[in-house]
Amino acid sequence: MTKSHTISELRKKVALSCRIVGGQGLTRGSLGHVSARIPGTDRVLIKGKGVEEEAVEFAREKDIITVDLEGRMLEGRKGLEPPNETAMHLVIYRKRPEVMSVIHTHPDWIVALTACDKPLIPIYAAYNPAGMRLVLDGIPIYPRSVTIVNQELAEDFMRTMGEKKACLLIGHGMTVAGGGVEEATVTSLNLYELARIHGMAYAIGQPKPIPEADIFEYRQRAKQGDGNKRQSSARFESDWRYHVKLLKK
Repeated sequence: MTKSHTISELRKKVALSCRIVGGQGLTRGSLGHVSARIPGTDRVLIKGKGVEEEAVEFAREKDIITVDLEGRMLEGRKGLEPPNETAMHLVIYRKRPEVMSVIHTHPDWIVALTACDKPLIPIYAAYNPAGMRLVLDGIPIYPRSVTIVNQELAEDFMRTMGEKKACLLIGHGMTVAGGGVEEATVTSLNLYELARIHGMAYAIGQPKPIPEADIFEYRQRAKQGDGNKRQSSARFESDWRYHVKLLKK
């Protein structure tokens, strides 16, 4: 497979991810963006913004531009430019070489829960073990609601996110990092579902965490290897294919 073909396929994945997160309600219109590091380079593909931009729900390969790790646009059609919050993506790529994709979205459930200071807790396991693992791993909350438009704010945000898979931004949205577009997309969807169920639970009453015995059981499964298998790239790719097929319905 040639380098140009690899980049073309990655560009297609970024556009697909935009349509998935937009179609599933994680964000809409001009809000939010998906990016991916081009393997072996200091370049990043990211959904462009500007007078010629398409909404995330309708993004195609032509809407994905190329930037360097300083945020300079290297390739893209006229009328597009790097998003205002490109700095938030790039600080993650610079500090975490294992990260190959970053997704920033504005889910309504996240905005509502953080605005009301309602914490995410392990309220389910078998319903969606991946969502439970996110809670157990810890989901930090960046305490500001501003857009991350410069290096200073990006560094400040990164001090909160650290090495975690996801970070909430109070009254703003969420940012997710993954080893590939598939992983970052599926993790974003799992976190959104976690927030959605929490919103429903808080509307009914005070949600309670699942039994400690169940949490212990799932942690033991992970140590024994079963959990690791289910978090493998194959797992993310399977969920990814499902959501890609939903786009074609």
